Amino acid sequence: SSSVATNALQNDIAAHTSQKAILTLANGEQIYIDSIKNGSSLATAGSADIQKTENGALLYQAIKKQSANPEYNTLSVPRGGQVIHLTLSDGTKIWLNSESSLRFPVVFQNDQRNVEITGEAYFEVAHNAAMPFKVSKGETTITVLGTHFNVNAYDDETDVKVTLLEGAVKVNNGNSESVLQPGQQAQVSSHIKMIDDADIEQAMAWKNGRFYFNNTDIKTIMRQVSRWYNVEIVYEGEPVETLLGGVVSRKENVSQLLKILEATGKARFTIDGEKIITTR
Repeated sequence: SSSVATNALQNDIAAHTSQKAILTLANGEQIYIDSIKNGSSLATAGSADIQKTENGALLYQAIKKQSANPEYNTLSVPRGGQVIHLTLSDGTKIWLNSESSLRFPVVFQNDQRNVEITGEAYFEVAHNAAMPFKVSKGETTITVLGTHFNVNAYDDETDVKVTLLEGAVKVNNGNSESVLQPGQQAQVSSHIKMIDDADIEQAMAWKNGRFYFNNTDIKTIMRQVSRWYNVEIVYEGEPVETLLGGVVSRKENVSQLLKILEATGKARFTIDGEKIITTR
């Protein structure tokens, strides 16, 4: 009955509103982004000035060419942290999802631009044909000249997903490589599987502030829930192999999403403190 379902979702969990992001400078110093006022300077990292803009984004501005040893900074967003927007010194724009990190040079030099990611990020790479931009996660490398693409590279996912919105990228997994066209997704594990008509809306939902599921398996959905709300997911019995759909703002309490998923009749949820228990 519906009353039972409602009771199970009474102990609600709200979406977190603080950024929680941490910037680690080359010297190991850590800056908590929430503690810095919008519209002020964060630090001077060797050859770049770092600003926190009026809308809470980070902006790197090169003040001089870098010395022989490139300085790296790392921006990390923990579980339950808001998406943070960062502009690198070359003008490349990056959005970083919760439970994700980006390691990048303060200023790019020589003939390439290399960054490393964990988790999920969306890139709008500033075009510079003379300096290819490379994103790496383990054995997977994505090479671009100037383009818009999403990378989902969480450790608890079965593969790295690269979804291309515009431009072109080359994906290499250490033993083979593929070139993507806009609208394609590469699913990279020991081999590269190409999806021609990728679900762009689903891939980009996190950056647009939404959960958007369309024929998505329940474990994939619940992994997103666990990162965003910083909760533990418990399965009572193996979940039924079922594909679910639904759209809801990530600002909503978790119950809003769970109610939509329950309405499919394929799953039940109980909220117990910081845990969500999933039953068939």
